[in-house]
Amino acid sequence: MLETLLKNHENYLWKTNKDGDIILGTTNIEPKAQVKFTLTKKWANVAPIVENSPGNYIGKPVNYLSSSEEYKIIKKLIKLVKEYVKDYKNADHKIQFDNTMKLLQEFYT
Repeated sequence: MLETLLKNHENYLWKTNKDGDIILGTTNIEPKAQVKFTLTKKWANVAPIVENSPGNYIGKPVNYLSSSEEYKIIKKLIKLVKEYVKDYKNADHKIQFDNTMKLLQEFYT
């Protein structure tokens, strides 16, 4: 999933939070599905909240140490997404939402 997001980040629904994390998807619309990417100097965390039926969440958080390849991919992804969301108003959010939900449901089920 990380490689797909890195290559095609503009095709998915993103937002950022006050802590500087990037968030793929949303929990405001059914089905609830989002993944939060957090980066520190020592590790990266990928924390999914994916609902496969009402109230039943699947996926578990994963941590990657800074020496891992996944950490490097997440670091690049966060940089790309933060730049992308600065000019996010021109994006087709309906298509991005559909792409995001499809990706997350396929990956976590």
